Parts: sequence; structure tokens; C-alpha cells
Amino acid sequence: MPVIVTPDFLINQLNRDSIVIAASFDELCAEDVKEVSQLLAESAAILLGALSDRGRKPKELQVWSCEVLINVSNSITAAVYVLRAGYRLVPGVVLRNAVEAMAVCLHGLQVPNDLSRIKSGDFNSPKAINTSKRVIPHFGELYGFLSNQFAHAGPLHHSMQPLIPYESREEGLIVNLRAVRAAAWFHYVVSEFAFMDVVEKPRYWHRVTSTQAMFNPSEAERQWQKRFLLGPELAKSWK
Repeated sequence: MPVIVTPDFLINQLNRDSIVIAASFDELCAEDVKEVSQLLAESAAILLGALSDRGRKPKELQVWSCEVLINVSNSITAAVYVLRAGYRLVPGVVLRNAVEAMAVCLHGLQVPNDLSRIKSGDFNSPKAINTSKRVIPHFGELYGFLSNQFAHAGPLHHSMQPLIPYESREEGLIVNLRAVRAAAWFHYVVSEFAFMDVVEKPRYWHRVTSTQAMFNPSEAERQWQKRFLLGPELAKSWK
């Protein structure tokens, strides 16, 4: 039997197929999207609050950090957008780029003398991953996971990932959702670190001196974090 492919192949994927796939995603993943959206909103409140504080003029480093982190938030949203349209191999690549941007932001905050090199493009980004691993636990693990699973030809690449509606919370979907959750969580933690002075009650950071802070969430926060990162079905089994 001959295979017929019409010239409107791409157009059909964009205007017809993606709508059906998105509806199946919404039915299966509404809780995930709601929880990620809430955390991104909390991050946005920190970032926009820092920029709109009329009582002080933000310094160059703060403005730069805010701009980078707002772009990261948009990248996380884009990852959800393409996953919702059925592209299972793409979100992790977008999220890896977002994680690298967060690492560079953390490096700039820790080593402000490197800011000019960072902004000029004359900076080795992997160096920022090493800095970030010393600031936030498991940061390097997320970067490695996204690299191995998505940026490189990981397990999902070795079988067909067709653009069809989601019928269940399959392995590929869960892997992507966990990556989105992790990226959103790190985004909040980095945002809080960057602007502790505008956060009334930091959830993850304890100010040690005027220039130093320690990652020190409460036990209740650690339990919430674990449940958030695991997602609905895995959280139930964890309990």
C-alpha cells in the first residue's frame, strides 16, 4: 500500500493534530500544570517585586539577574507548551538551556567580577555549573539528567515518539513532567537567592552575614519539595 503525504503535513500538525494532543494532555496533566504555575507565579512575584521597588534603584547585577530569570521562566513555559503539543523529545533540551542560564545567574551573583565576561559572551558556561553545585544541592544532577536524557541521544530517542494524543501518564510524559517540575523548583530557589532582601519569609535561604546565605529549608519545606518534585502518582506511592 502506497504512503501518501500531502504538502500540508506541517500545517496539519500545527493547526489540527496539536489541538487534539493538547486536549489529552490537559485531561491527564491539569494538576501538574496548576502546581508548576503556582510556583512560577511565586517566583515572578519576587522578580517583579525586586524591579518595581520604588524605594531603591536596583544595581546592575540585580537588574541582569532579574532579566535572566524572567527569560528562564519563559523557557520553562515554552517547555510545557511543546510537551502539551506532543513533542516528547524537545522539552528537556529547552529546560537544559534554562538550567544552564540559572547556573550562569548563580555564578554571576557569586562572582560579580565575571559579569562583564558573561555579558560579552566570553565566559565558559560549564564553569557556572560547578559554582551552582556548591550553592544548591543536586543542581548538577538535574543538568546531567537533562543532558543524558534529552540533549544527547538518551533512552527516549531510541524508540519512535509519534505525535499522537496522550492515552495515559506514560513513561515519556512522566519523565518530561518531572523535568519541568524540577526546573520550576530550581527557578524559585534561585530567584529567592538572588533577591532575599525582598522576600519577607525565605523558604530556602538563611542569611548568615550581610553577604552570605545558607541553603537551609525547614523539614516541612523539604517534605513539600519532595512531594512537588515527585508529582501526583509518585507522591502517592511515596506516602
